[in-house]
Amino acid sequence: MRFRFENKEVDLTQGKVYSLDAQSGQSYDIRAKTLQVMEMLVHNRDRVVTKQELLDSVWGDLVVQEQVLVQSIKEVRDLLGADTIKTFPKLGYRWVATIEVKDTASRLWVARKTNQLLVGTVLCLIVICGVYLGVINSTSAQLLPKVAFLPVENAMPDEIHDWVPIKGMDQLSRSLRQQSELKVSDVDDVLLAVERANKGSNSNAAFGPHYFFQLQQRLGAQLIVQTRLTGYPQDLQLHYTLHSQFGPQQGVVLASSVDNAFDELIGILTHKFGQAVQPSTEYYHSAFSNQAFAKGVNAYLQRDYDAAINLFRSALIEQPDMLAARRYLAGSLANIYELEQAMSILRGSLKIADTSLSQKEHLRANLMIGYLLINWPQDSDRQQELDKAEQYISRAKNLAQSSQDKLFIAYSYEELGKIKRLQGHYSEATRLLLAALEYHQSFHGRYGQTAALIELARIAIAQEELEEAKRYFAQAKQIADDSKAHPNQIWVLLAQADMYRDLNEQTLALEHAQQALEVAYRADSPLLIARVEAWFAQVPIHTVN
Repeated sequence: MRFRFENKEVDLTQGKVYSLDAQSGQSYDIRAKTLQVMEMLVHNRDRVVTKQELLDSVWGDLVVQEQVLVQSIKEVRDLLGADTIKTFPKLGYRWVATIEVKDTASRLWVARKTNQLLVGTVLCLIVICGVYLGVINSTSAQLLPKVAFLPVENAMPDEIHDWVPIKGMDQLSRSLRQQSELKVSDVDDVLLAVERANKGSNSNAAFGPHYFFQLQQRLGAQLIVQTRLTGYPQDLQLHYTLHSQFGPQQGVVLASSVDNAFDELIGILTHKFGQAVQPSTEYYHSAFSNQAFAKGVNAYLQRDYDAAINLFRSALIEQPDMLAARRYLAGSLANIYELEQAMSILRGSLKIADTSLSQKEHLRANLMIGYLLINWPQDSDRQQELDKAEQYISRAKNLAQSSQDKLFIAYSYEELGKIKRLQGHYSEATRLLLAALEYHQSFHGRYGQTAALIELARIAIAQEELEEAKRYFAQAKQIADDSKAHPNQIWVLLAQADMYRDLNEQTLALEHAQQALEVAYRADSPLLIARVEAWFAQVPIHTVN
């Protein structure tokens, strides 16, 4: 839908505001959540839309503060003027500006919503017919599908992985050609097909089965591979969806590097569709378990922990020894404060036979138990609780050292340093944190150093060395800013806000927390927004990453 308002034109499909002023001719992007709020108000401009309706429609089941809605309303008013939306105190908001609709989309909106079920049914019939015809006409040559890789969606919180979308797509295409008999669409052909299919649409995420059916027809490919890279350097997740005539199948690869993640995905594809090639790292053989696990990880990242718990438990019914699913299940339970259940699952993971493939999960389980004991105090004897945490994290460090896993050696040193800080052993804490820094400095992604620098700043605060603390904070902030790592920028800003609040310098505390909130909104991350809002509400929020 496009509409005009005064000297501006708004395209709700593209998410843009265009200035019709001949002198400026500028355009402005509308943030995703703000766009959804604007769209709902415009389509319901004949009435007041309640705050709860907006929160439920735009943020779904996510638990967010009303401030996120207030921010979106402010952004609309900043773009289009203060008189576009009227606030009805304690009720909600109504779009009051007169607009000139440039197309009939708004009149068709209700009908489109009503007809979605019918369209979905027709598409399902098309897919079923395609399957039927494919079975009838299959030959030995058709048993090997032609594969097309879409650009890799880069969801890494930094700028050092900006190369991933196109180069990653090319790397996957070349590797599959080299390691299998499968035909693979050329990168240029895929990009052209995607460009044509995307015309008039905002993002791939908005497309359903018909979009992938279109790509299959344009490319003559029976299998479209959609991927998304997320996580942190040395600890990555490559989510994949395989779109074929039999419907989408999801999975996730856990790896220490982008190359390893790509290699494992190629191994999965060749094992499933072409000549069997053993992937370089572990993957889960059960399609059902891996699909449930992948959906669970997506729910976890959206903070929908109840859904994540059900999905991880479903995966574990078929594969009770899937240690990664057990770890994510424990994390989900911890995030809803079911600490005893989380601990029990992690301790159970430690009893599963130790192999070369499970060693890293045993390392993670030890580290996670220690992390929970540090950050979710439960025992009346705090000293005893910290001693237990130290035992688990020391085991994790020993496992990391035996496998030369530098990332988890660094993590272990960080947590041990935090324990010593909480115990008041500042010299020992400093020594451990400097060791963690030394390991982090060997990685390409520098922003891993920020956690250790924040801890060093907290030690300086405890010793009333405020200038030293500010120096550590400045160093951490510079690294996070240089890397454009939104989560790390927020951790530094909130740690600084904590310092100023404890010093009773409320103005400075609020300034830093407000900066953190702005970063969270720019990142458009429900997790980060919730974390900053918890600071304003002065309530604890613990999250297992």
